[in-house]
Amino acid sequence: MITTVIALFFIYRRYQFTVIEVPKYESTTKSINPGKNLNSKILIPNSILLSVPFSPQAPTGNWDLPHNEACEEAGVIMAGEYFSGRTESLIPPKLFEAELQRLTKWQQDNLGHYLDSTSAEIALMARANYGLKTRLIENFSAEDIKSALSRGKLVLISANGRLLKNPYYKPPGPLHHLLLVKGFDENGNFITNDSGTKRGAGYLYSFDAVYDAAGDWDAAKDTVDTDKKTAILIWRE
Repeated sequence: MITTVIALFFIYRRYQFTVIEVPKYESTTKSINPGKNLNSKILIPNSILLSVPFSPQAPTGNWDLPHNEACEEAGVIMAGEYFSGRTESLIPPKLFEAELQRLTKWQQDNLGHYLDSTSAEIALMARANYGLKTRLIENFSAEDIKSALSRGKLVLISANGRLLKNPYYKPPGPLHHLLLVKGFDENGNFITNDSGTKRGAGYLYSFDAVYDAAGDWDAAKDTVDTDKKTAILIWRE
């Protein structure tokens, strides 16, 4: 008996185990450039707002192509300008237009299209053009989004825009849309930059509204698949 106890003691000394608490979203994530310290604990505040500059996807009011299909580019441009250190609340229209044309060409050259993109393609566009890190989360929760924002990451969410029921969209609203989530308030609302309207800076949506509308683009069926709830975490190390 004594021999067994002594043996167990030395085994314990040799192989000590550490229990690590993993945030909820880690178990449901597909990784793309996963980054560092994603398993660390973090205190989530009651509210947070990251100062992401805004631009509607048609900053001069011209909603022709590619502007009326430019929500994906707009989300990536706003994230890129934020992580590049832009402090102004609005992106100058001339700069936005130049970036839109650049990203449109990049998509055509590298993806073979530019009109509607999947979450994976949007993440690739952000990495290739702005050197940003990305991570896809499927079946995301409110806590996933809050945790990401509390770490200084932005969140892009592909959605069926018509289900968002934003009163400022031109009816019937965009079938495929992309929201940039930049914060949340004390009431549980998520603060977005919604490029689908010039009134989209800081636009509030409830989590239920975002989640119900969320869906990835299905190119094969030419529609939004609302059964596939995917969020894109985006940051710069």
